[in-house]
Amino acid sequence: MRHSCIKTIAGLSLFAGGIAISSAAGTVNGDPTKAAPVAERLCAACHGMDGNSPVPSFPKLAGLHPQYLLHELQEFKNHHRDNEMMSPLVQELSDADMANLALYYSAQKPTPDPVSDPTLLALGKKVYEEGNPESGLPACDGCHEVDGEGSDRFPRVAGQHADYVLEQFRLYAAGQRKFGKKVMRTVAERITEQEAKAVAEYIASMP
Repeated sequence: MRHSCIKTIAGLSLFAGGIAISSAAGTVNGDPTKAAPVAERLCAACHGMDGNSPVPSFPKLAGLHPQYLLHELQEFKNHHRDNEMMSPLVQELSDADMANLALYYSAQKPTPDPVSDPTLLALGKKVYEEGNPESGLPACDGCHEVDGEGSDRFPRVAGQHADYVLEQFRLYAAGQRKFGKKVMRTVAERITEQEAKAVAEYIASMP
């Protein structure tokens, strides 16, 4: 069964001292020019200065919607998401720091990831666009969009590391991402190992 989500149109407006990006999910007010020193000190080692993480187990942040990025940082700071590396680092960030970082990384250009098994791409595309009606597995494009661009509510997945995607499936299935979207828990519970590997490879290949 295909799940759908409403696409929102984000408006971009300049204001004194920074940028405001607004949508149905809220407004991110900040100054991305102030984020670079914070990103270099706390974020770049894992996520890269340009948001294209050099480590396959750490997510790419480049091109993610600022509302989504800010929300996830707030989730870590409020202990709704826990990670032994992220959680302590986020405690150092002010509200302004988080907004600035969200705007900074959203403006970076994402790159596709290398594909390790091209034979899985056809199955991955099918799962991404159609799901599996027989098992009740939802399609991915209903929330993450056909091109993988996502929205302010659902993350951009295009070009994301396959290793990171597979780890998120595991965490959702194990109940360790307890505050994630309900549909992702459903996906993780119903997707087979082969389907997970295939869709992770397809996502990595997306431009």
